[in-house]
Amino acid sequence: MERGIAVRLTEDHNKRRVYPPTALYPYSGNRNHITSFLGSDATDEDRQRQYGHPAIETTTRKITGPSRLLLASDGAYEPHEDAGHCLFTECDGDDLIPTVRDLVNLAVDTAVKTSRALDPNRVYADNATALLADLAP
Repeated sequence: MERGIAVRLTEDHNKRRVYPPTALYPYSGNRNHITSFLGSDATDEDRQRQYGHPAIETTTRKITGPSRLLLASDGAYEPHEDAGHCLFTECDGDDLIPTVRDLVNLAVDTAVKTSRALDPNRVYADNATALLADLAP
């Protein structure tokens, strides 16, 4: 299947979005501090005032050719980002199920190795969930 460029469609609702890392503060906002979630009674205006983003966001994108959609929890994509892996490459396998399984397994393995290197007595990996789908126009 011919594939194109990977494009991020959404942004997380967390403090890292509100206070992005900089050269001076590489670990700025806490990505585990959630600023909005489905089921909250906060309005878009409340969240916009407090955090600079609406409570709920949507996006659309016109599909002009064969495409892939990745829906992933932070535990599935953050270890890849932290390790400098290219999610486009990780999602480029021919078969969906083995590809997404490998993506999630590598995320967990990477998180465990990273946490073990920081403190061998506190090995940690977040829950990692992902869905990979082929889309057609």
